Amino acid sequence: MADDHDVLVLITERFEHRLTEETSALRLEMSTLRLDMAGELGKLRADMAGEFGKERTDMAQGFGGLRAEMAEGFGRLRADMIERNAELLKWGLVFGVTQTAAVAGIVALLR
Repeated sequence: MADDHDVLVLITERFEHRLTEETSALRLEMSTLRLDMAGELGKLRADMAGEFGKERTDMAQGFGGLRAEMAEGFGRLRADMIERNAELLKWGLVFGVTQTAAVAGIVALLR
């Protein structure tokens, strides 16, 4: 019976020793993978930051062009409106002067 107990203890110790070795190897492999993944994630982040930077630059250039086109279009619209308002004022004054002259002429005839 003592032999069986000693064998059982020996087998248990070997199992625990091997389990410890395998667990240590697994932890080492996981830490290596974690470091590799961290490096890959760092590269991915750098790549994404570069690409997003390019996209931001492209968008800023696009919006800058759009702003310039809009400013030019609004400038032309403003000039057209000023010209139209000047024409309306001119014809309004011509109409007012002619109506005043017509009314003055009628009043002069009726006196």
